[in-house]
Amino acid sequence: MRDPDHFAVTRADLHDKVRVTKQGNLILLVVDASGSMAARQRMEQVKGTVLSLLEDAYRRRDQVALIAFRGQKAELLLPPCNRVEQAELALRELPTGGRTPLAHALALAADTLSRQLGGPAPLLVVLSDGRANVALDGDGDPWRQALDLAGQLAGAPALVLDTEQDFVRLGRARELAEALGAEYLACDALTGEQLTLTIQQRLGR
Repeated sequence: MRDPDHFAVTRADLHDKVRVTKQGNLILLVVDASGSMAARQRMEQVKGTVLSLLEDAYRRRDQVALIAFRGQKAELLLPPCNRVEQAELALRELPTGGRTPLAHALALAADTLSRQLGGPAPLLVVLSDGRANVALDGDGDPWRQALDLAGQLAGAPALVLDTEQDFVRLGRARELAEALGAEYLACDALTGEQLTLTIQQRLGR
């Protein structure tokens, strides 16, 4: 006779199907819309990039957010979402020109990312020439403030795309990337399609 314990069922024998939800990414684009770069042309590329990313966002469970900065402030034009219609409304009348409040933009980026704790894994993408000239609260060195804020953001995956196009180049976007601990790329030769592909590659696509 066989040992009855031979057919005993233990907890280790019990299995259940577990549906695993894929964790998406949050792509936070921080875009220089000031007059210190070829703003109008770059904005057209950025608009195309945001919409291309959003078209793929729902299937991949990604979210895209957009901060634009110009004049005296930065603005969260597109809160984290994966709705193409909402992005189109935010991008349609995106203004350009004026000064470069980079520190304000980085402060807003830090605030936006802090609200996403426990949410999708973030990728911070900064498009700027780094020529900050607007101080926080109207006081202090705008460039030093930007570097200090970049240091506070260091640690999160980030990419700095240098939009500097002047004949005399200051190289500040590279310094910004170093402060962020981010990858640096010059994007003066990138088309909108290549810009989208570059970001997708950094997400491991």
